[in-house]
Parts: sequence; C-alpha cells; structure tokens
Amino acid sequence: MNKTGKKAINHSLLGNRKILTLLLCGAAAALLGGCTGKAKAPVDTTVHLGVMYSSDIVPLTIITEQGLDKKYGFQLDMQVFSSAKDRDAALQAGKLDGVFTDFIGLCMYQNAELDVKATGCTDGDYVLLAGKDTGITSLEDASGKSIAISENTLIEYSLDYILNNAGLDDTYLDKQVVPRIPDRLEMLRNGKIDLVLLPEPFSTLAIKDGAVVLGSANTDGLYPAVSAFTKKAIDEKSDTLQKMYQAYDEAVDYLNNTPLKEYEAVIIKGAGYPEELTGAIKLPVYRKNELPKATDLQAAVEWAAKKGLCSPELKPDQLIGELK
Repeated sequence: MNKTGKKAINHSLLGNRKILTLLLCGAAAALLGGCTGKAKAPVDTTVHLGVMYSSDIVPLTIITEQGLDKKYGFQLDMQVFSSAKDRDAALQAGKLDGVFTDFIGLCMYQNAELDVKATGCTDGDYVLLAGKDTGITSLEDASGKSIAISENTLIEYSLDYILNNAGLDDTYLDKQVVPRIPDRLEMLRNGKIDLVLLPEPFSTLAIKDGAVVLGSANTDGLYPAVSAFTKKAIDEKSDTLQKMYQAYDEAVDYLNNTPLKEYEAVIIKGAGYPEELTGAIKLPVYRKNELPKATDLQAAVEWAAKKGLCSPELKPDQLIGELK
C-alpha cells in the first residue's frame, strides 16, 4: 500500500475516534448534564414538619417507628416545638416545609403574608373540663364560671363553637387569659380556675385527676386541626408530600386496627404522653387524610375576621392546597 493510502486510513481512523469520543461525551451529557458540567442536584425528599405534642401527631410517631417514610421513599424530619410561637418562627425563617396547625392558624398566616395552605386534616381534639371540686357536671351548671383559655387562638374559637352549639353566648363563661397550657392545667388542679379547654395529653391528665368532661370540639362536630405546607413546598415537593400522606394513611390503618398496648410505649416516647398515663391513654379513631371542608374554613374565617386576625375577604380556597 502506498503512503497516500496509509494516510487516508489513518485519517479515517482518527475521524472515527473523534466521532466515538463525541458520542460518548453526548451520552455522558445526557446522564450528567454535560462532559464538563455539574451533575444534576438530587431531588430533596425530606419533609421538614413542625409540630407540638398532641394526639394528632401519633400517626407521625408510627411512621418514624415503623420506617414507613423509607418504605414510601421520603424522609420525615419531625421537629417538636414547645410553643406555637417558636414553631411559627421556624416556619417563617424557611426552616420548615410545613406544620401541624389549625383553621385559625391558617387565617393568621395569610394575614401575615405567609402563604401556608392546608393539605390535610388531623385528629386533634380540645376537651372542655370542669374541676373536680367545682360541683359543675354540665354546661348548664357553669354560667358565669371562670375558664382559662389562650386568647384569639383555636382554643377560644373551639370554646365559642361549643357554646354556640349549645345555644349559649360566647360571654356565657368568664374567660381568663392564661397563655401556657401547663399553667391552665395546674390552675384547674389547684382550684384556681373552674374550667379549662385542653388538648391531649393534658386533658387525659386532668381527667385522671378527677376533672369532669363537659364536651369537646370533636363531639360537637368540629375538627379544626390540619396539616399545612408552604406554597413553595407544595410546588417543589408535591410528589414527596403525596408519599408522606400515603405513609400517614398506612399508619392510620395500623392505629385503628391494632391494640393500643402494642404501641403505647412508642407514643409515650414520641407524642409527649407522660409515663404516668400508661394504661390510661385514649386515642381517637383516626381518619385517613382528607382536605378540610370549605364551610368549616369559612366559619373560622368569619370568627377570625371579627377578632381582627385576618381580612373578612379571605376565601376558603385560599387556605387549601391540593397536591398534584
């Protein structure tokens, strides 16, 4: 073969190598975003959720204990706060994707221009209790009696709802503002207040001490507790949040179909129930996740607007976020 022929073959081989290199580079680009570019950032599948100790976080403790988050392909970062103020500060600072809150909280977030929307309902209850030595056994006995509440919150809203449902005015009881829940419980125990409205596990502690149950939000048909996420989290983590709710529903099935004694230690450890309640804990029948009703949200908006907590123009659909 002459020199000209050899040169042609060498050029041909060199050309083929260049083509092969380009093809390999193209394949790498498809996988890594380019030969010299950076790899795609991994999808964030962690749900940063701010909560406070109550009965409605029990399904979350089951998710964590049984590894349901890993089963469904996400990670649950449940952060427990001792006060709603601290929880909301973390939410506003962008450290949380969402919170377990309530109808009134949603109204207040919107009023503060924090776009947080309910993506589900939870099963927290708020129990109306009379002190054991008050002689009060029904609402009819309680006219003018003192009750410890937190003002302009879900506690006051639930109380007014219970009173109105019984055909009573929201001034029927003497409302005393006591911001901290443990302080309200202690005042009831010491006879310094006649009535309280408490969430779990505080209501069970009061009942264990002899307090008399006069009613509750749930028994009157009010389910005001919700799981809610920022609009940013809903937009960016919709798939992950749907997986969280799948895990939530499986946890609910477990709770509703398993004897409490089999997981009592788990909720004492994870949901804030004190050891002294072992054997005395009562949980609700948990519902699988669903969106709150527009009519219930509208009633809450109207109450909150009268209190100056939000605009009367706020619409229920502004408080609901559907996952896609």
